[in-house]
Amino acid sequence: MLRSCLLASALLLSVEPATALEVKSCEDANVGLTELIPPVDKNSRTYKDGKISVYALDTVEPVCCAAGVAIVIPDVADEVGGNKCLAVVGFASVQLDEAVIEDDPDKGLLITIPTRVFSEAADSAPGEPIRLRIDIDAGTLAAE
Repeated sequence: MLRSCLLASALLLSVEPATALEVKSCEDANVGLTELIPPVDKNSRTYKDGKISVYALDTVEPVCCAAGVAIVIPDVADEVGGNKCLAVVGFASVQLDEAVIEDDPDKGLLITIPTRVFSEAADSAPGEPIRLRIDIDAGTLAAE
């Protein structure tokens, strides 16, 4: 029994959240409506007259890094005016309610979202914030 506990502890210690932010399509990140944190109205934000929607996510597993955000923006390549969904995951939690925005007419909207990362000592600790630059006109989202 002790050996099993030690092995499980060693495996948990070897799991580390992603060190670099990676923007993926929601499909590639396995993010759908079921990963949105309810109530959605309290765990989402809109910007630029509703053209940008940001949703807090919880993918449940792995516990160390199951949280993130999904961002829905206009898909400028879609001739009928559809949207695309992009996601960034890999955190213990995100504090979307504490997000700060900066709007630069030349670069686009910068959203900075505080995060928490897995920490054995206290379950989570402050992490590096998610910094996302969204250019509506170009239809792009990039991590900074």
